[in-house]
Amino acid sequence: MGALAADASTLALCLRAFGAYGTPLQVAAVYLGGTAIAAASPTPDGLGALEAALVAGLTALGYPAGQAVAGVLTYRFFNFWLPILPGLAAFRYLQRRQVI
Repeated sequence: MGALAADASTLALCLRAFGAYGTPLQVAAVYLGGTAIAAASPTPDGLGALEAALVAGLTALGYPAGQAVAGVLTYRFFNFWLPILPGLAAFRYLQRRQVI
């Protein structure tokens, strides 16, 4: 429950960074719907499906398309792509020490 609230809040803040203002309840509802759709996707963490579902849901609620796309892609950068860097560093460190 806490992770969902944190992810929805992060999405709302990323949208606000691009000037797309809406209620947190709207963003949370779109996020929950998007994650439900992404769960059926065969890609890692719903990559591609989540972005499409979030942008479609946000534009259906009246968010400008450009701001919705920019906010969603920024959210996915923080949520999906950025955490890969420390994982890669840890993986390489463990390989050098021959732990794995």
